[in-house]
Amino acid sequence: MNFAIIGTGSFGIKRAKAIKDSAKGELVAFYDTNKDNIEKVKKDLNVDYLELSEIFKRKDIDIVAISTPNKFHKKLIIDGLSNDKHIFCEKPLCKNLDEAAEILQHAKKSTRKVQIGSNHRYFESVKYAKKIIDEGKIGKPLSFKGRIGHNGERIKNTWFWKKDLSGGGTLLDNGCHLLDLSRYFMGNFNKGYGICSNSYWKDKIEVEDTAQCIFSGNNGITSSIFCSWRLLSGYFFFEINGTDGYLNVDGRFDTHGGDMVYWKNKDNNQIISEDFSKIKPDSYLQEINAFIENIEKNKTCSPSIDDAVEVMKMIDWVYKN
Repeated sequence: MNFAIIGTGSFGIKRAKAIKDSAKGELVAFYDTNKDNIEKVKKDLNVDYLELSEIFKRKDIDIVAISTPNKFHKKLIIDGLSNDKHIFCEKPLCKNLDEAAEILQHAKKSTRKVQIGSNHRYFESVKYAKKIIDEGKIGKPLSFKGRIGHNGERIKNTWFWKKDLSGGGTLLDNGCHLLDLSRYFMGNFNKGYGICSNSYWKDKIEVEDTAQCIFSGNNGITSSIFCSWRLLSGYFFFEINGTDGYLNVDGRFDTHGGDMVYWKNKDNNQIISEDFSKIKPDSYLQEINAFIENIEKNKTCSPSIDDAVEVMKMIDWVYKN
């Protein structure tokens, strides 16, 4: 299937390389507002530059991949769907819940697929953990507790700091991954609270650099999530407590050197562990291949547009709290 990518910043380039690595996908065009970067991208990716109107009009372009600041997601998704394009959009879906509702309305009227770029679902550790949970090895999940973050330096003085462009801070950025994973493992939540603060970057930025959230759902399930743009103790970690055991996913590969899963149930005398750190990460490629398969076989996307809207609801509860 033929892709065009919109936005060739750091994540756009990652997505573009994944498309080019896919046996089923072909990158045929790109668009970016940074005109000074066009010739470099054309050379590096060996792909043509097209204006947006051309991308949407081209009948041979099947999928539009969006990797722009959050502010532009809504219009690009709606324009793509209106021109019969399948959409692969970098998380978060958009800036806020109102925009999400508008996107969902258009998506439901379209025959085209929308998949959200949330590559943590495709980490080997997360895939293994999902298998353990789905097989009932720790019983029924009762609670999810996780934290995620980085030192914030790589997004310093970028659009992430500008509320008009981003819509929010760490919660919409890296926190979005754990919000998605908490639903992936636990199901839907129907209530949430949270605290957002600016504990490190202070008045240099217009959005939060720290957030702490608590959610609850039917049958008493709960989720507790911490996210930060100033976290030095490793990228991410989460624990799922079940009726018959527990499971930990340790993704602190930047500080602890591994991508590990630990789990134990009431019938085990020892903790079972699996180390995925020696497997070359290819979550971006797996996402692209999964999306193509979803289109070809008319399967539900992972994450789907409905998943993305539920995550935006959770974010809305926290921001309005």
